Parts: sequence; structure tokens; C-alpha cells
Amino acid sequence: MKIVPTRVEEQINRVDRTPSLIIGIISALVALWCVYSVFWAIYAAMMLSSVGWSPVSAIFSIVFYGVIGVIAVISAVGFLTHYKGTDAKGS
Repeated sequence: MKIVPTRVEEQINRVDRTPSLIIGIISALVALWCVYSVFWAIYAAMMLSSVGWSPVSAIFSIVFYGVIGVIAVISAVGFLTHYKGTDAKGS
């Protein structure tokens, strides 16, 4: 099963080996940060609703970090797969 769309994979294949690793690691870190942010936004929404405030204000953060996280996961998988698939000579 391929998680990366074909058109995105064609663009990723144009990147050299070392930058591919760096972009993949940074994308993975962004994805982890987004998971952390979504967790705390959901936690804050639950705490606000327990004291009578509306948790609607946290929906923007949850959706925003969720979308950025999905994009970062796709990017990380694509670049790290490209890095793993190329040999050290870059061919």
C-alpha cells in the first residue's frame, strides 16, 4: 500500500539522498509535534468544558495541527522511503 501519491513521489525522486534524509527527519519531528499539539488541544477542550466553557475555540487548533500532521507524515514517509531506496552512489 502506497501512502504517497504518484505525483508527489515523482517530485520527491528529484531530491538527492542527503537532503532527502534531512527533510524526512524534520517532517517526522513536525508530525510528532502535531500529535503532541492535538493531544493537548483535546485535553484543554475537555478541561474547559468541565468548568462550563465552550470547547469550540479548540476546534481550530485540533483541525489545523491535524492537517499539518497528516501532510508531515506523508512527507516523512515519502522522503525516508526515497532515502532508503537509493544507494550511497545516488543512482
